[in-house]
Amino acid sequence: MAAPRKSNLYKLIGGTTREDRRPKRDFAARLSRAPLPPARLSDRAAAEWRQLAPAVVALGTLTQADLRAFELLAVTLGTEMEAREVLQHEGMTVPTADGGRKPHPAVRVAETARAQAARLLADFGLTPRGRQSVDVAPPGGSQADPAFKYLG
Repeated sequence: MAAPRKSNLYKLIGGTTREDRRPKRDFAARLSRAPLPPARLSDRAAAEWRQLAPAVVALGTLTQADLRAFELLAVTLGTEMEAREVLQHEGMTVPTADGGRKPHPAVRVAETARAQAARLLADFGLTPRGRQSVDVAPPGGSQADPAFKYLG
């Protein structure tokens, strides 16, 4: 059985990296500034993007590879906001055919969006518990990093 492949970080630490074999673009590199929201987002989702993007960049949890998941977070929060507005306008229940009442369909939409958003917020370190599980190294080339004098 062949030995498992070494990660780029392991090769860097071991001193076996080669420039000709380095990835042309590092999608796992943290973004240094908040990107603009994609044009395809709704107004609500774009507003959520603009509010949260600077925070996740400052936390160091947003990379090029994470932009699609971050877009999903913004869309989910926008959906939750829209469902909440519908419920405020139309009420929590709707009449049934037999004269009774049942929960408004937007209640389920809001509940689902909140559950999905909570998981995504934690993944990006935007909750207290989420920040505990996010282990982000200092920015590359930082003098505060003790390994910098050996690897930098």
